[in-house]
Amino acid sequence: MRMRNARIAIVLIGLALPYVARLPRGMGWLKQYTDTGFEGWLLLGAFNAIAWGAILAISFTYRRPVSLIAPCLFGFGYLAWVHGNFDLSAGAQAAIALIFIPIYALKPIVIGGAMGYIVDRMLRRDDADAA
Repeated sequence: MRMRNARIAIVLIGLALPYVARLPRGMGWLKQYTDTGFEGWLLLGAFNAIAWGAILAISFTYRRPVSLIAPCLFGFGYLAWVHGNFDLSAGAQAAIALIFIPIYALKPIVIGGAMGYIVDRMLRRDDADAA
């Protein structure tokens, strides 16, 4: 049940993160992402699903939710940093970067995933030793 809750949290955080990351710079900054209509929301959500979907997929190799800390910190941290600093008004082709942001996030997610896998294996070994 705990891992199921962690997976639900991954999806919810992944969906909200691009918008929440823009809040510290004000409503004008947030409106760059929200004044796009349904198609814009769908595009951002679909491409951002690459990143949180990778974290979700990694979670199926773990037994303990604590193992998800590294991939979530690395992946969501990278996404929050990029979405929080990305200016859509920088140029006519700036919106194309929204496609590549989650693809570039895969590298820190994989690094965090490897770290989480090591933690999960160590915890499994401790459980086997205790039994």
